[in-house]
Amino acid sequence: MKKRSIVFLFLALSVLAVAAQEGDYGAGDKRILIAFEPTRFKKALVEEMIALLNDGSATLKVVNHMKKGLEGQDASDFDVVFITNSGATAKVRPDVSRWVEANGHPDNVIVHTTQRTRWTPQLQVDSVTSASLKKGRETEALAVDFVQRIRDRLP
Repeated sequence: MKKRSIVFLFLALSVLAVAAQEGDYGAGDKRILIAFEPTRFKKALVEEMIALLNDGSATLKVVNHMKKGLEGQDASDFDVVFITNSGATAKVRPDVSRWVEANGHPDNVIVHTTQRTRWTPQLQVDSVTSASLKKGRETEALAVDFVQRIRDRLP
């Protein structure tokens, strides 16, 4: 019984750690949407990006696209949209592809995907990296790169 309680507590804390990242940050006049899926790598990447972008110049909306966080979002409501997802069987996640297509493949959308094998995404993506990058220097450097790409697209 004790072991089951510990496992349940661990699972509950894991869910809270993912949920804590989702939400609205800042109150600036630039609007940025960040959509992610809750893998360890992508959570670390998005946490780094939030820390860099949450400087008062922008309003950040962070959603989990695996929990349908992109539903009801319109790319035209944001100055920049950043989506990070996992390449599933050598494809960008179908919900992400449908959302990008439904929004007319706008220029303000940056798509990052991860994949372990060589593949050509069916959807135009801006960056393909390994999902095995470790939290630390590699993730920080990638976050800096993506934040610069976001800032370059801001009006």
